Amino acid sequence: MVSTKRVLIAILTLSLVASGLFAGGRTDTPATGNVRSGPLTIWSMMTQPERVEAFQNVANSYMRVYPDVNVNIEVMPWGGALDRLVASHMAGNPPDISLMGSGWTQMLAGAGALVEVSPLINEMGGQSAFFRMGLELGFYEDGYYGIPFYVAPMFAVYQRSALQAAGMTRPPTTWEEYYNLAVRSTDRSRNVFGFGKVMNGPQSSIALWPFFQANDVNLVNVDRNGNWFIDVDAAARNRLIETYDYLFRLMRDASPEGVLTYTQQELRNLVGNGLILSRLDTLEVFYDFRTRGNMTAFENVTIYPVPGRVRNATSTGGANLGILSRGNTALGTDYLRWIFEGDRLVDFYLSYPYALVPVRYDMIRSPVYHARLPDELKPVFPDIVMEALNSASFLMFANGPFPFAGEVETQQLLARPIIEMFNRGITAAQAADLLISDLQNLLR
Repeated sequence: MVSTKRVLIAILTLSLVASGLFAGGRTDTPATGNVRSGPLTIWSMMTQPERVEAFQNVANSYMRVYPDVNVNIEVMPWGGALDRLVASHMAGNPPDISLMGSGWTQMLAGAGALVEVSPLINEMGGQSAFFRMGLELGFYEDGYYGIPFYVAPMFAVYQRSALQAAGMTRPPTTWEEYYNLAVRSTDRSRNVFGFGKVMNGPQSSIALWPFFQANDVNLVNVDRNGNWFIDVDAAARNRLIETYDYLFRLMRDASPEGVLTYTQQELRNLVGNGLILSRLDTLEVFYDFRTRGNMTAFENVTIYPVPGRVRNATSTGGANLGILSRGNTALGTDYLRWIFEGDRLVDFYLSYPYALVPVRYDMIRSPVYHARLPDELKPVFPDIVMEALNSASFLMFANGPFPFAGEVETQQLLARPIIEMFNRGITAAQAADLLISDLQNLLR
């Protein structure tokens, strides 16, 4: 068992010490006078050109209305960005606003690095204006420290030819049906496979999480004192073993032999070329087909909820926006309030609608937003997407915002046991115990 608060207080203590050692700390938070003036620095980890341009356009719109403000967006990769945020807070020169990933908000809020934005969320319509899982990304203790920005839920993606090869007239709804579809549609003589899964990279754990959730495996829990602990009793361990056994068989019997080493891009190439007929993916699968010009696969892809076991569930990636406590908090608050008003973010979400799904109900239901979606996405908005979001959780968030979710993701903790099953021949029971051990080490 580990006290999250104890870990975060240690970070805060370091930051307070460091603030006395570093010169040149930020002092531009206006106490009085015109809030809408001066520089505003935003850190963004959206590196894709479409997103970079669209996010900058939002800033440009704000600056046209308030020309005394200079918004500077610094774009950087996700890798290492959390460390940079912690270091900037310690040095007293953080950005004013930052994009934050899963688990970041809890760590930064516990270190005193973020401003509580609960009043701002109330101004936006309160909790009922957002999907619950989106709000959880920014929740810490008894308040919100991040505003949900976008999510990218996972679905079961099929080529209709896979259904035909499996002799199925409807998509599978159970694990057994999904396994049968994947195996029956695999034709190794033609290098066509019924299932594909990235095991090499941070996305591996996010894409595995729906299987854990479908079998009611939550792994961790938190007590009333804020202490996180491994929550795997005998029954949960049996379900965890069953999950690893199922995933192993699914990959062994229906995936390319080299799938363990494939990167996300390499697997997307196979999917985009129509050689992997089903997988768990975000709506980006449509983008993959379109950009590769594979219109046959593009026109035959279909999206459905992830097949369930004990229950129906899926996972999602996503990000929220936070205001740094040692930045220009007044201007940062005003900026976020302004960009979330009305339909000002429609163009941003439409810049890459395959992975920038809004988290506010009014936006996802907006006629303006829906009318401008690509034709291939209109059938899944809003009903299928909303069904996914209502059953989705962020990685390791089944029992609340887990502050070490980022470490689970970057260390690929859910995927490592499966890799060991293939490489070292360990059993599903040993795989389950390996994951439990890795999580215990993380919480020490």
